[in-house]
Amino acid sequence: MLKALRPTLLALLICLLTAWPAFARELQRGENCVIPAGAVVKGSLFTFCQHLIIAGRVEGNLIGIGLRATISGEIGKNVYLAGLTLEQSGVIHGDLHYVGLMLRLDAPAAEPQRPLARQLIFAALSAAFAENTQIAGPVTGLGYQALVKGRVDDEFSYWGSAFMLSNWVRGDVYATVGNPESDAADLETLLLPLDIEFAAAAPGLTITESGRISGRLEYFGPAEGLIDGRVDGQIAYHSTSPALIPDLPQQGLPSIFYEQFKRETTVLLTAGLLGLLLARKQFQRPLSRLRGRPARSFVIGMLLFIISFPVVLILLIVTTIVILLPLALHLDGVALVAGAFLALVDIGFIGIFYFTAIFIARAVVGLAVGRLVLQVALGRAQAARRPRLSVLIGVALLSLFASLPVIGFLFNAGALFMGLGAISGAALESLQKLRLEARRGARTAGCSPDSRSRAQAPSAFPAPDSPIALPPIARGLGLDDLPEGFDADQFFADN
Repeated sequence: MLKALRPTLLALLICLLTAWPAFARELQRGENCVIPAGAVVKGSLFTFCQHLIIAGRVEGNLIGIGLRATISGEIGKNVYLAGLTLEQSGVIHGDLHYVGLMLRLDAPAAEPQRPLARQLIFAALSAAFAENTQIAGPVTGLGYQALVKGRVDDEFSYWGSAFMLSNWVRGDVYATVGNPESDAADLETLLLPLDIEFAAAAPGLTITESGRISGRLEYFGPAEGLIDGRVDGQIAYHSTSPALIPDLPQQGLPSIFYEQFKRETTVLLTAGLLGLLLARKQFQRPLSRLRGRPARSFVIGMLLFIISFPVVLILLIVTTIVILLPLALHLDGVALVAGAFLALVDIGFIGIFYFTAIFIARAVVGLAVGRLVLQVALGRAQAARRPRLSVLIGVALLSLFASLPVIGFLFNAGALFMGLGAISGAALESLQKLRLEARRGARTAGCSPDSRSRAQAPSAFPAPDSPIALPPIARGLGLDDLPEGFDADQFFADN
């Protein structure tokens, strides 16, 4: 009955997935992708193009890759685009997320307009905002230079080398800039093969006479910026020049050490007590490996932690491909289900691994250190009976050394690697025990259920109660010319 229902259930599942609320979409791919003026795309537009020109209207989102993109039309929702260059002179009613080399926001000279109704997030070598542009939402950027000649009605955050403001930012400005004495002429040479016009600005922070910040200005850099414009709020400059001797107040160092010690102790003690409360035996199982093979645990833990970064990157890439492929095939329901499932798997795997490495592994090492101290003071038996006291002593000692200036991170890294290696070894040992127990159970059972059923199944042809008697051999044709002395009855007799 269940086997007969399987095709029906599978067909029903496929119908439910494909019957998910459908959204109109269009896929543009190739060398030249053009949405002409007056054309309207119902829903979202996915692009994989070398040259992308949008002069019409896209009512949904714009998602994809456009190596050289120009948007002079209208986007009804958000833009998620990657490429080499993007020239935006149209209107985007949502957010703009862009990753590329050059980003230019422009507006017709006749009247100012707001090319963005909401926020702008970009990572580009150069970002230039023309004088007539107005950006309504906050701006967050990363790159080499940001040349802001347009107006921004919210805060501006930028991490790069050069930041130049020639217009009005009505919010706060947070910037990280480079050294004004450095030279960026090499960047212009590197971009020549790509046929991209790029004029590198001088590194550092510059606010011209026409520039204005209504809020607070806070910036980081090796040298103070050139501020000729107006800043209504407070100006805070933080130097990033390396100092051979840290400039700390005499009473600041003990306070910093105490805060670090308190934070490490509370975090590790919480992780250790929770481990003993929820999984007492499993939490103490790695101790034998820490006592017997500390160096091996350190090496294995360090390798696992290093390998985890490319593994996480591969998982994210695979998840992205699995989501984008159904979208390109117009299967929104499949993309949604697959994306949600893989996102849960990725979050679970990454979260469990790094939570174990950063918190549980160090708490296990703290337990091992505390157990060793109690063994020396009270003996092995008494130390084994006091796991909570062992955690408290070990975590306090580990936090004490980890909070030391300059060298404290070495103790933290060592505890992390040793604990992670010991936990992985204990987990592998538990899996091997489960496998051996499963094999022993199969051996004691004698044979599998299938083989027993085959052995006990009745035969389709029942055995006869008595041997079948053959008819007597008739002497006739073919038996007259036999050699002398040959007895046919004896030859065919049943022996």
